Formats: sequence, C-alpha cells, structure tokens
Amino acid sequence: MTAKPQAGFFPTLLSNRHYSGTVSTLLYNWPIFAGALFFSLVALMVSMLLTAPWGWLLLVAGLGTLMLSFSILIASFIVYDWGVQHEYDRLAELGQVAQANVVVDITCGKLRGTRGLLAHFQRGHYFLIDIYNAEKMTDSALRRARDLEPPLQAERRIYQRPGHPDSLPLPHNWADVIYCSFSLHELQNATDREALFAEFARVLKPDGRLLIAEHGRDLLNFAAFGPGAFSFFSAATWSKHMAQAGLILQQHERWRGLVHLWVAGRKPRYD
Repeated sequence: MTAKPQAGFFPTLLSNRHYSGTVSTLLYNWPIFAGALFFSLVALMVSMLLTAPWGWLLLVAGLGTLMLSFSILIASFIVYDWGVQHEYDRLAELGQVAQANVVVDITCGKLRGTRGLLAHFQRGHYFLIDIYNAEKMTDSALRRARDLEPPLQAERRIYQRPGHPDSLPLPHNWADVIYCSFSLHELQNATDREALFAEFARVLKPDGRLLIAEHGRDLLNFAAFGPGAFSFFSAATWSKHMAQAGLILQQHERWRGLVHLWVAGRKPRYD
C-alpha cells in the first residue's frame, strides 16, 4: 500500500465506518459535485432572464443536474452507510471470514471495505495487496482517494504488499479468503481482469472462497449514479471471468439493489 499517513478532519471522516461511504463519494468526486453545483446555479439564474423555450430548458437542466447530485449522495448513503449491517458484513457472513486463517484483500487504495472486513477477522494473517497501476488507472477520483485515505489502525499484524494482476506475490493453494471490495472495476483492460481471476484460482485453497462486491452497469445504477455507472461492468462480465478461471459461483445476491455480492470457490481438481 502507498496510502500516506495523515491526520486531520477528512481522514477522520473516512475512518468512521458509519458514514464513510457517503463522505468518500463526495470527497473523491468533489470537482464533479462542485462543477454540477456551479452549473445548476448559473443555469437557474440565467433561466430567469430568458424567455421560453430557452428559459424553460435552462431551468430543467439546472434542476436536473442538482437533483442528480443529490441522488448520487442519497444512493451512496443507502447502499454504503444506512442501517446496522453493511455489504462487507454480509460478505463476511457468507464467506465465513471469522473462521479464516489467511485473508487476501485486493485493493487499489480505498480501504473502507478493508476496515469493515477486519472487524470480522479475529485470527491469522491479513494480506493487503495493492494492484494500483498509475499508467492504467488514470481516474482522477482514484488518485484523490489514495491521497486522502487514512492509514489502517489495527492491533493485529497486517502485511501490505504491491502486486500485479498477472502475478500476485502469494503462494499456490494458500488463501482461505480473497476479498475484493469495489476494486475490480478499476481494471478497465479485460486481459488484466482475466489474469487476476486466474491468479485467484491459483492462490485459493481447494475449499477457499472468493468474495466480491461490485456495482453493476445496469438500469438501477444508472438511475442512482447517472453517467458514473459507465465506470462499472455488468454482472455478466464478472460471471464470465469467474467461469473462465475455473471458479464456481456459490452465492450471488443484490445488496440494496445497487451492489452485486458474489461468493465463488475453486473447481475441484482431479489428478
């Protein structure tokens, strides 16, 4: 991991699991929200100076942009922060994380899911593998996330290592659990995704479990996040990568309509 140790107001907000999802959405994408707010205010003011139909068009555009911004924050709160249980709690339950001895967490620098899963991990070794590639992952929101993300505060020993999709620094048949929390969609190249899933199949124990949380490129996510949903992939994409790697889907469910949760395991190997 390359997350920088920081102290201050924003890192403290991001460390608080009760509303960190909504706060991170706002902080990581603040230029988009600021631009949307500026456009909305200008459009609304100018609309009062123009006659129909241009005045009405600007009014609709301004109000629509403002409503989309609020929709994104409301959807973020509902899917990430609302209620007692979160998506990482559900995955920990499905994947029996409390009984695991070796957990591998694949990240690109965001640690909200990591903090959540660690609350369920009571023993053994936790390996945090950072697969961030600055040349391929050019999203400015991800760079801001890495700059703002506070370091992990945990009593247990956590191993933090860099990795690549085609070569995770881990032995064969070794991990009880591999956990991917909203990190896989950062791999926009299909070859990188295929290589990483092949690595998952190599690293997992025969009875190991792959746990994935990802948004989908679908109607509900378009309604909630607007054009931001184009950065996600369809559920069929992840199912295809699992099948290509020889992983068997054990569980798939929707979390509050906007997130897909998967649990998969290795196919039995016969000599």
